Amino acid sequence: MLPGNTLRNRYKIVKLLGSGSFGITYLAQDLDLPDHPLCVVKNLRQSQTPEELQDFVVFFNREAKALYRLGNECDQIPRLFAHFEENGEFYLVQEYIDGHDLSQEIYAGNQLSEAKVTQLLQDILEVLTFIHDRNIIHRDVKAQNLMRRNRDGKIILIDFGTVKELSKLKANPQELTNASVVVGTSGYMPSEQLNGYPKLSSDVYAVGMLGIYALTGIRPQDLPRNPETFEVVWQNRVSVSPNLAIVLDKMVCSNFRERYQNASEALQALIPPSEPTANTLRVAPGNLPVSSPPSSVAVKQKYFIILASVFSLIFGIGLLFMVFNKKPESVIVDSQTTNSPTVDSLTVDAQTCLEKINSISTTTELPDYENEGIKLFKLLNGDITNGKLNGCGILKYKNNNEYQGIFKESKLNGRGILIFADDSKYYGEFKENQRHGEGILIFASQDKYQGEFKQGLFDGKGTFISKVDKYRYIGEFSQHQKYGEGELIYDNGCRYKGGFKNDVFHGQGTCIDQNGISKSGTWVKGILKGENQTCCNS
Repeated sequence: MLPGNTLRNRYKIVKLLGSGSFGITYLAQDLDLPDHPLCVVKNLRQSQTPEELQDFVVFFNREAKALYRLGNECDQIPRLFAHFEENGEFYLVQEYIDGHDLSQEIYAGNQLSEAKVTQLLQDILEVLTFIHDRNIIHRDVKAQNLMRRNRDGKIILIDFGTVKELSKLKANPQELTNASVVVGTSGYMPSEQLNGYPKLSSDVYAVGMLGIYALTGIRPQDLPRNPETFEVVWQNRVSVSPNLAIVLDKMVCSNFRERYQNASEALQALIPPSEPTANTLRVAPGNLPVSSPPSSVAVKQKYFIILASVFSLIFGIGLLFMVFNKKPESVIVDSQTTNSPTVDSLTVDAQTCLEKINSISTTTELPDYENEGIKLFKLLNGDITNGKLNGCGILKYKNNNEYQGIFKESKLNGRGILIFADDSKYYGEFKENQRHGEGILIFASQDKYQGEFKQGLFDGKGTFISKVDKYRYIGEFSQHQKYGEGELIYDNGCRYKGGFKNDVFHGQGTCIDQNGISKSGTWVKGILKGENQTCCNS
């Protein structure tokens, strides 16, 4: 198919994008819509035999069903726009993702840092958790099938031609064995998938191999294996923390029974203890027994994990990689939030605590608890009673995160300041080691959130100001997402006021565009019901 050709008198081919196991993809324009937005057209690859064609059609139709079902529910899976046959050829039309696939970040000879790989694995597993929760196996997770979207840095999972519902697979376990095509990619396929019995943990294996590839710069198919155990040998090629090494080894275990059984399990194990992030504050010190001699304190931190389970996050995981301002700024307060807290009001206790702590000339150096992640602790005007820390202090982690503020019962409880290694800052209230109550989170992109937090997430009433995407939102949040009543105002003058759900317009609302034209009604997943119109290019 040549550039300039038009399908269905609607989809004009712009250029070839690439080819896969079952189809060829093209960039196209949708001539029926204003401004002719870009989309992706996939053409089913021509088969050599009737049997092969039958297999291809099955996979092609399955991709259409998967995209239609999953893409409408998850922002990180492309939406399906059309599925049709024309002149004996089969076509899919789906959402165009403006970005690049991860083969531009992960390739032979290139070694990424442990921090980057850990974040990347977490981003991938979060998307994969969504489809695993619906008992769907992707079966071809690899760098080429993972896109990083330009506008927000989120990971988008693509190429659903090989997906399989677990319930149907159990009903017909020999389906893949009988197929005339191999499903998956060499190096990323565990033995049970290669033999025609894929499981949810088969996807976990593929993600683990991708992580090892990113760390070592060695392609999965080129990594050696232990001849006695058949396990992948990789730890002699790169130095990583014990926690990550353990997680990756379990993800790529040759025996599927010993792996994490799904993406959610792997994700929970991946989040290391004692390493707060800009999105989720995890553990602070556990019991702090007094050691001998009395001048030193030995800290043994409880190992537990808090998972921030979020999907379709607009402000979530990718914020960790941004560079933040060194000095905190006063958050811009909208007229509707004039009673919101300020940095000064939220940190008065912590600032007083910090001034006193900085006057101490000596610090308590702790033993090297590598697994606990603690580097330094100072305690002022507090005590350690029955192994519990209470009072004002500073806790520094090995990952260079730092907490300054109040401790109660060996946990972050009260007001404090949390400074992350990337220089992001949170000022506000804590409860049981998590941001909880009123607070302000400042990102280096100049994006800011001020308002209510629950269990580490934006939850309640608040204001989010995005300098990057050029908008301001005032309203209700639930688990890091716009949810409830609110108002979204773009710098170009376009605004929406009404109901939100899962970060998009949903419910009764009114949109006023840049020209002052108003549209009111019921919105469903960002679309005005009955008119199929969007608002502010949402």
